[in-house]
Amino acid sequence: MPESKQEQRSSVTGGEEMPSGSVSSKMSGGTATTSSKQEQRSSVSTGSEEMPSGPVSSKMSGGTATTGSKQEQRSSVSTGSEEMPSGPLSSKMSGGAATTGSKSERWSRRTLKGHQGHKFKVVRGLAFHNDKLLVCDRDNNIVHILNKDYTCEKELGSFSGQFAKPFKPQSIAVSQDNLYFILDVSNVQIVVCDQNNKVIRIITLPTDSDPWCIALVKGFVIVTDVNGHRVLKYSQDGPYIGQIGGLGSGHTQFIYPYFVAVNSKDVIMVSDSENDCIKCFDAQFNFLYQYGHHGRGDSQLRFPYSIAVDGADHVYVCDLNNTRISIWSRDRTCMGHLFHPQVINPYYMAVTADGDRIAVGRYHGDEIYVFSK
Repeated sequence: MPESKQEQRSSVTGGEEMPSGSVSSKMSGGTATTSSKQEQRSSVSTGSEEMPSGPVSSKMSGGTATTGSKQEQRSSVSTGSEEMPSGPLSSKMSGGAATTGSKSERWSRRTLKGHQGHKFKVVRGLAFHNDKLLVCDRDNNIVHILNKDYTCEKELGSFSGQFAKPFKPQSIAVSQDNLYFILDVSNVQIVVCDQNNKVIRIITLPTDSDPWCIALVKGFVIVTDVNGHRVLKYSQDGPYIGQIGGLGSGHTQFIYPYFVAVNSKDVIMVSDSENDCIKCFDAQFNFLYQYGHHGRGDSQLRFPYSIAVDGADHVYVCDLNNTRISIWSRDRTCMGHLFHPQVINPYYMAVTADGDRIAVGRYHGDEIYVFSK
């Protein structure tokens, strides 16, 4: 694998760009390059979706999890009419299991394609709130609130005629007073509503921004602006507060910051995807520390994407080009990885407070994979 990295950015429908790799101050011919790292990202056709794939290949075989001298056989998981085998984890990532330190854990998997006859159509942001799964079903213009048995309790998005363009939910967060903050990428805004679809306020974002993910911290809304290589901060009441970023590799710079999450200590975590790390800040945007650096090892990342945090402040990272979900402790020690052959290039993710369920989606995917202990 060459040390240099070059990746092709390609356009997708809806006016957005598919996540990819490097940039430079000069972007010509559809290719962006930074520093000396170059990787080629190819497209993979999966049904009607097109999903960028990383330069890592893996042999997906078996059904065994091995940790040290301990070997465990993983059983098949029934998901409706299909039966999906779980797989093994190894240093070569040749299957699908989870390891935490020296302990091997069994995870079952369930596939969600919709609910009660309603099929998902381009799943984007995922979140757990009070043990309910919130699903941003972008191209169906709605957010589903699913109970623990994955029946639909409520839907958000009945905003017909209120906005200039169709409502397209990309990311969602819930405030302490149970208001829903929903990133609407079509109208470049954040819709704040209650559980009855009553719009409380609209937070207008810069029209030239490329907002991707939101998170809430200490009365603020944090917004990643991918192509602006910056992170924005607004009051939850609406006014703009400030920003951090700019193209680069310094502590307060980013190259494609896609996702953001917040832990119980109000630490803001940003996936600085092209810099292959998670950068962490306090609520005033002072740099604190980072997780990971470029590579394939246990404590390394290659194009980190979605981030989630559980109640113990364990950090879960969609390690895109390593084709795994990496799990880190609060002291920034890598605890292990979750990998499954059906989840190639994990993009969107949420985790419950107890860490017992992880929901994973793929780019332009119409399915959600829920892993449970």
